[in-house]
Amino acid sequence: MPDVGDRIWSVRRLLRAGVLLTLAAVAALAVTGFVRNSESLEAHAELQRSGEIMKRIIALRAAVEGLTAPPAAPAAGGGVPAAVAPADPEAAAAALVNQSTAAPPGPTDILRFRVAEMGRLAGSDPVHRALLQRIDPAADVGVLRAATDGMLSHEQILLDRRIGETGAVARTSRWMIVWLAVPVAALVLIAGRRVERRFVHAADQMAAAARRAREGDLAHPADVRGPRELADMAATFNVAMADLARARDEANAATAAGSAFLDAMSHEVRAPLTAVTGMTGLLLEADPGDRQRELATTVHDSAAALLAVVDDLLDLARIETGDLALDRRPFSLRGCVRRAMDPVAAAAEAKGLHLAAHLAAGCPERVRGDDVRVRRILTALLRRAVAATEHGAVTVSVSALSRPEGLEVHFSIRDTGLGVPAEHRPDPGVLLARGLAVSMGGGVTAEDRPGHGTTVTVTVLLDETPQPDGFGRVPVDGRKQRLLVLVVEDDPVDQRLIRRLLERRGHRVLTLADGEAAVEAVQRDRYDLVLLGSGLLVLDGPTATRLIRADPPVHGVPRIIAICSDSEEREEFATAGVDGMLARPVDPGDLDMVLATAAAYADVRLAGAGPLPGPDDGEPAMIRACVEVIAGPDAEPADRRRLAEVLHNFADRLPGLLDRMDEAAARGDTRNLARLAHSLKASSATLGANRFAALCADLEDRAHHDPATTDVLHDLHERAREVSDTMETISRQLIRAS
Repeated sequence: MPDVGDRIWSVRRLLRAGVLLTLAAVAALAVTGFVRNSESLEAHAELQRSGEIMKRIIALRAAVEGLTAPPAAPAAGGGVPAAVAPADPEAAAAALVNQSTAAPPGPTDILRFRVAEMGRLAGSDPVHRALLQRIDPAADVGVLRAATDGMLSHEQILLDRRIGETGAVARTSRWMIVWLAVPVAALVLIAGRRVERRFVHAADQMAAAARRAREGDLAHPADVRGPRELADMAATFNVAMADLARARDEANAATAAGSAFLDAMSHEVRAPLTAVTGMTGLLLEADPGDRQRELATTVHDSAAALLAVVDDLLDLARIETGDLALDRRPFSLRGCVRRAMDPVAAAAEAKGLHLAAHLAAGCPERVRGDDVRVRRILTALLRRAVAATEHGAVTVSVSALSRPEGLEVHFSIRDTGLGVPAEHRPDPGVLLARGLAVSMGGGVTAEDRPGHGTTVTVTVLLDETPQPDGFGRVPVDGRKQRLLVLVVEDDPVDQRLIRRLLERRGHRVLTLADGEAAVEAVQRDRYDLVLLGSGLLVLDGPTATRLIRADPPVHGVPRIIAICSDSEEREEFATAGVDGMLARPVDPGDLDMVLATAAAYADVRLAGAGPLPGPDDGEPAMIRACVEVIAGPDAEPADRRRLAEVLHNFADRLPGLLDRMDEAAARGDTRNLARLAHSLKASSATLGANRFAALCADLEDRAHHDPATTDVLHDLHERAREVSDTMETISRQLIRAS
């Protein structure tokens, strides 16, 4: 609480008090100086009077001496000699009258004139009056001389006394001014210091509070108690800071609520959509009838489109709130562009557009960054370019420039449409692309040429990564293609979906929802592969991974693959030390690659019931084991006939599919070749032809990265005969058994 002085003293009153104090000090000095100056002037006037009297006494003494001098000849003009001429105006006038009306004055007249003049100057001085009475022209000259000497001596004494008094007045005035100026100066200094302290302290407090507020510290207000105006200003500032702190807390709460909403949207909306796409994908793989395939395809494509829209909206919201976390992992630049073109390939083909892409000379094949977001940027801009183009082509050109801060990659999407003005371009997809590009340290620019098309250039900042010497095949050495897989997911729908995907590929699956139970299971049993989600019960996925790595089981650590929803989860799993990651929703092709790699790394025989292929078993044994798992021991005859039809259809379509792949390779149509290889990889892995699926994965990878695919196609043709014959044989056996 401010004291009484703080409530009384204001800035105006302090300034007024300071001014009044200064004026009072100046007035005191002025009055003192004026008074002492008046005394000095009076003393000076007395000194002037004494000097004048001294001159008149000397003139009187000269007149006395003139009585004894012989008479002098009269001057040419007559009148009173200049040496004895009257000094005052009246005497001078009388002398002029005398010169014009009478005879020249004699010594006696001059003496009388000087005596009268001296009498007027002496005034009431008794000594001078007494001595003047002794001066008579008839008296003895000695008496006259003694009288004038006495007058001169008396006046000299008076003059000396007056000079002393004048000096005393000057000394007294000086010391009075000094003794008055020192206290006044001290008082002004003290008062000024007091005013300064009040002002400076208050200003320092205000400045310190402003600095704290600028640095984000709003919890410490400005402690200013006076002067009153500054205290009021500080109180207003403190209220504003309190309001700002409250607004910041509310904004943080809103941001937290927004983040919670985004998390809920990411889980509650994406999870069922993922289940829809996954289950309809399984339904399509089961080769339904034409009518069922049409319906399932519509549901699958619609769910996939809706999932893409949800992902776009979530990313836009994360960009606005600053919560967008970017992934940093190596990926193929060429493959990223190709995969970005896949969603628009059908629309471009329907319009008869040529869709192409190429990398400039010197552009690296592999980079490090968030390939999912880069692909989303390109897909959004390609979709707009295809929509705006009725004939011609849409091309993507990729170039890179090394910078100190990273690798600056430029994607130029050029179409031959009519050209879309910039003010009509910002649809949601382009807005998302621009926001993602800015988040990656780049941006989006456009060049419109009405009637000739549009060129949109995307710039992103990625990291350089070591380039591979070559693109080898996926190592598949025939070792255990049927795996024992532990699936750890808390969502029952995700559990069923992934379990179904794995079981359809002939693998044995155990599902858990508890991270702690997963750690215990890995310690207890020997698994080839662990598929691990993030949000688990008791222990989350990254924590469970760290515990497994910290205390590896005696029978060896299985390969741990994380199933991630966003880049934040990927970063947490990468820190925990997983062997790889799958994006949610799980892509069957990506899952096949994970399974093929896990099969290559497995080094023990799987435990379990039923005939299992061993390390040296061939492709037919693995296909047969997978079919037995799919059919199951209690399969109905109708189920066996449907499975036989699936195997027959695969074997029947395989030669034609390989011919289409040969044609695509001969034309250099790597996009179509990669698509065909991806489709064949998924279906062959589903039916247990894992080595054949690995060759398809190798071909898909080479189609994205390496134009040399002849040797891989040759190997596919060599293995295709064995795979086709095996499936035809098993199909006939199933038909006979049903």
